[in-house]
Amino acid sequence: MLRQIVRQMSTASNRSIEGPIAQSINRKVRGRFPDLQHFALFNDSYKHAGHHGMAEAENKIESHFRLEIVSDGFQGLTLPKRHRLIYNLLEDELHSGLHALQLQTRTSSEQARKQ
Repeated sequence: MLRQIVRQMSTASNRSIEGPIAQSINRKVRGRFPDLQHFALFNDSYKHAGHHGMAEAENKIESHFRLEIVSDGFQGLTLPKRHRLIYNLLEDELHSGLHALQLQTRTSSEQARKQ
């Protein structure tokens, strides 16, 4: 029973978007894309907790994030250029414990076609 409670507490903290890395990502993305039509930030760190290499990692709680960004700031940029833009924007976080990003980057017209 205690093990289940500890596991639930760990999973909840590993999904938090209130930590310092998540808050920094949120602040930087919103600052870079003032015309955001959609922004969602998901902490997927809990999905990778048992993976090889994570046992020795200093940051297990804010290591893996998934971002959905819809902005016309991506207009005219190829997918690799969009992703490079985000990786460059979050360079400090990547050097401070952020291990992986999963990115979905769309313009408003691309988003409208998906719906």
